[in-house]
Amino acid sequence: MSANRRTAASLTTFAVALSVCFCPTLSAPAEGEDIDVGVSPTLPPGGAPPLPKAGPLAHPRSQDQVGLPAALTKSVIPLGSPLTPAVISPGAKLFFDGRLSGDGTVACATCHDPARAFTDGRPVSAGIGGLAGQRNAPTILNALYNKTQFWDGRVNTLEQQAALPITNPFEMGSASIRDADSRIARETDYQTQFIAAFGRGVNEQDMLTAIATYERTLVSFDSPFDHFIAGDKNAISDAAKRGWESFNSKARCSIQSEPAPT
Repeated sequence: MSANRRTAASLTTFAVALSVCFCPTLSAPAEGEDIDVGVSPTLPPGGAPPLPKAGPLAHPRSQDQVGLPAALTKSVIPLGSPLTPAVISPGAKLFFDGRLSGDGTVACATCHDPARAFTDGRPVSAGIGGLAGQRNAPTILNALYNKTQFWDGRVNTLEQQAALPITNPFEMGSASIRDADSRIARETDYQTQFIAAFGRGVNEQDMLTAIATYERTLVSFDSPFDHFIAGDKNAISDAAKRGWESFNSKARCSIQSEPAPT
């Protein structure tokens, strides 16, 4: 199979998985680790959902995944925002920090829980004070490849995407990005990390850059199917192989299939 077809197949796979919020592309739990997601937590009266914890599924993903489209990935990472550990680390911490919200109860991870494929599993998301939003939360897995962000495509970059929920009164409810930034800036550890990453203390622009950089590490191309496309013929079951063959032939699911007779 050509490199282009492998990339197309891999991209098709994650697009289908994301469209149904299914989780097989997530890294498998460690042996003996029991992950039971279940239904989304019940909201306390007048309160936001509990803050998710940054467990193993929240770890930045390897750029060496077998199905990762290397050329495409390189092209969508801004030249001024390389995926360096110094920038990723505060971004990952900020992603789970409720202090970005007006009352300290909502984080980015509230709507993008790693245990739920970086969604919240709700028909519409719940934010500060338990207020209901207008849409459900899209996954941020592989969001770096999106040409636009949010369901309505109203912004183009992950930095812009990171900013809007912070000040949305139904989501995180901060008065401004500066308001959220001022609470983060009080912590010595953040100041130390920002100086190491950006050469200056905590500020609004670098805060959004750090969050967006962490989000760009959340790529998902290490599924059994990715390994199968890469040449490991034992990576998927015989039934899945028959399904893949049908997908590309008589089932006419693939764009490469012959058109149905008229």
